[in-house]
Amino acid sequence: MSESQLSGVAVAPAIALCPGEPRLSVEATNRLLLRHGLNRALARAVVHDAVAAVMPLSPEEELPLIAAQVQALGLRNEAELEPWLAAQHWSRDDLRAMATLAERLRRWSHWRFEHEVEIRYLDRKADLDRVVYALLQVAERELAEELHQRLRRGEMSFAAAVEQFSLGTERDTHGILGPVAVSATATEIGARLRVSREGQLWAPFAMAERWIVLRLERHLPAQLDAATRDQLLHELFAAWVDSQVEGLLQGEPLAAVPRPEQAITS
Repeated sequence: MSESQLSGVAVAPAIALCPGEPRLSVEATNRLLLRHGLNRALARAVVHDAVAAVMPLSPEEELPLIAAQVQALGLRNEAELEPWLAAQHWSRDDLRAMATLAERLRRWSHWRFEHEVEIRYLDRKADLDRVVYALLQVAERELAEELHQRLRRGEMSFAAAVEQFSLGTERDTHGILGPVAVSATATEIGARLRVSREGQLWAPFAMAERWIVLRLERHLPAQLDAATRDQLLHELFAAWVDSQVEGLLQGEPLAAVPRPEQAITS
């Protein structure tokens, strides 16, 4: 037996692609994982499985999740399930693990990070605010400046300017984009929208070989509602998983995952 550099867990000297043959040596398997960039995905699976292992679900909670998984696979009854499991080289425990994985991860992340959500919200609020904005883009600076002046003087509407001159897909929406989180916009656009007042028309600026004219239509402040809370929990969990993955890829053993009955210390 040897020790895996990925997780510190003792592994067999050969890896079976399926039960029986063919078998790959651990050295060959590691080489393939690195060559094809699969080591990170495997490390992430190790972390996810470790989290799932400490997050209990009752049989009553597992059954509908398993039923939903079977239905999603297009299997109609027990007679169809058995040959499918055999073809995948899965046991019923494998099916149960995969069917309940997402729910176990969701519950653990809520338990682990719920107390950090409000701090995360305050740190991220400026990025979570949503905006509706008008945008047109042209190839020539002179045209952008002319359109900017005509818009500023009220000689034409933004929609008309976009319809006649804009080169981007914003033409399909008469130049109106959003609502969208400020953080989801291009850096040059987001920097201006963060400090804009509604109705503010920005002078043309260059971005990706185009000249942009931008106006903020509406500012929609973020609220810590259920959807935002779930988003922040997902971000906190994803950041934690990424840190564990990086540790594994640096040769560090995976630290014990806190169990829900344990006090949170960080």
